[in-house]
Amino acid sequence: MTVNAISGPRLAWGGPSTGWRQREGRGLMLALAVFIVLFSVMPVGRLIVTAFDGGMIAFWQLIDAPDVWRASRNTLVVALGSAGLAMLIGVGFALILSVTNLRARTALAFIMVLSLMIAPQISALAFKTLAGPASPLLKLMGLAPSPGTPNPMLGQSGIILVMGLHHAPLVAITLASGLASIPRPLIEAARLEGASPWAVVRYIMLPLLKPFLLTAALLVFVAGTGNFGIPALLGLPVGYVTLPTLLFRKLASFGPGAISDAAAISVLIAAIACTGVIAAGLVLARAQNRLESDHRLEPFWDLGRWRPVMEIAVWGFVALTILLPLASLVATSVVPAYGVRLSLESVTLNQYAEVLFRQDLTVRAFRNSLMLAGAAAMSLGVIALVSAYVLDRARPKARAAAFALIELPYAVPGIVLAIACILLFIKPLPLIGVSIYATPWIILFAYHARFYAIALKPVLAAMATLDEAVQEAAVCDGVGLYHRLRHIVLPLVFPAVFAGMLMVFLLAFNELTVSALLWSAGTETLGVALLSLEDSGLGAEAAAVAVAATALVLALMLVMQMMARRLPPDALPWQGLAGPAKARRT
Repeated sequence: MTVNAISGPRLAWGGPSTGWRQREGRGLMLALAVFIVLFSVMPVGRLIVTAFDGGMIAFWQLIDAPDVWRASRNTLVVALGSAGLAMLIGVGFALILSVTNLRARTALAFIMVLSLMIAPQISALAFKTLAGPASPLLKLMGLAPSPGTPNPMLGQSGIILVMGLHHAPLVAITLASGLASIPRPLIEAARLEGASPWAVVRYIMLPLLKPFLLTAALLVFVAGTGNFGIPALLGLPVGYVTLPTLLFRKLASFGPGAISDAAAISVLIAAIACTGVIAAGLVLARAQNRLESDHRLEPFWDLGRWRPVMEIAVWGFVALTILLPLASLVATSVVPAYGVRLSLESVTLNQYAEVLFRQDLTVRAFRNSLMLAGAAAMSLGVIALVSAYVLDRARPKARAAAFALIELPYAVPGIVLAIACILLFIKPLPLIGVSIYATPWIILFAYHARFYAIALKPVLAAMATLDEAVQEAAVCDGVGLYHRLRHIVLPLVFPAVFAGMLMVFLLAFNELTVSALLWSAGTETLGVALLSLEDSGLGAEAAAVAVAATALVLALMLVMQMMARRLPPDALPWQGLAGPAKARRT
């Protein structure tokens, strides 16, 4: 133990510490340990124990089945195909926004991230309503296929296309962090030596971005492996099954051994996903070379007279792949029935009145999603504040290990986490004899486990910027921990806490992959209701639900944009994608 003349003794757990940290450390560390064990260790551990309950031979027998092999092959095909498409689009967008003098870059980045924040099942429904013979927009333009023509979005190709477009912003966001680490003087030196902008991108930037490119590829592969909403809407109607949809079918069948089969398939999905996540983390950890903010890369490619052409091309692509499918959803939601031609005479708001006020299923689903997402966001805001307060004082290795455990339930596919929660709570817990299975509480628990890391990240970043002297002065005046957290720490980091809460709400409100297996009668969520309406052939009502949910997501993202100035730099994903503040103002 070393001694600091100002701050006192240095604890093994963290950085400079005085007696007040020693007194408070144990209680806060215990609280963090409880959160980690409850939300990460218990569900994942229970899943692994159940999957290997009969040993490796029994586990292999469960997954060595024709339907599992076929679903595994389909999963790898759509994951690899969609990852390739996402890389092509995401890398292009990230480079265009970072190196060129394109205008309205913040708006472009905002729309790109909006397409990612929209639930996958809504994206799938948007493309499904756009491309089929019943499409109101295609009928309006006279381009609709003849009745009875198969919808081109159904099946493998449609899944790859929609999934690739949906995950492209994830590539762009990942690459944005790498672009921020490229030293501006290096680019300026190359330009002074006469290197063309394309030569700078090809021979300097892309080699430096290799770790981030590999990381992005692994992350979108993992996202494609665990995606449930897109294969469910575009694959199941034509019998195209992936591992997540096979898992859904297995558990929904309630046949003999359904739980054991589901646990084994869940471990298989988790193994594929976690391999990619761990590899991405290792690659990214070796590439951490962040520079000071005043040396961040700024646009250096002056498009000159080609700028309007590039802007038309980029906005045209955004309109075709993001705005047009959303417009198709709106058009589908305002016609009397799915397939009716759109016209001034056929426009009606009856579908919205039906799903928002009259239909029990959708009214209940909106209420449940609002309550569950709101409750998860508020409680995780408190948990994130306490956790960040402890982790900020931890040694780097201890902090990294704790955060890895916190992030584990978010790294595994949501449907795998749902199986883990079922296994954990299907029987009353030992000692306390409590089971929350088939109640709203199991969904709320799963949301806490899934989005704990999302709520924590911005708060942890903001906590690192606080001045220790303020708290030490309060301690000298006898202010206790509760009052310091409430009156000193919380006001300083509240914008980050609020941003984390909004992100949790956005993700939980439209969530399907977790609640698809955890809902019971009366606890349907919005994602479950949308899937049920689509399966029942009520396409117009499903579109109205999707449009209403998307409108709420858009409104909350606009709220976050308005409070951007009070947040740490690049706390919002579209800010980092749009580049430095100076470039965003151009």
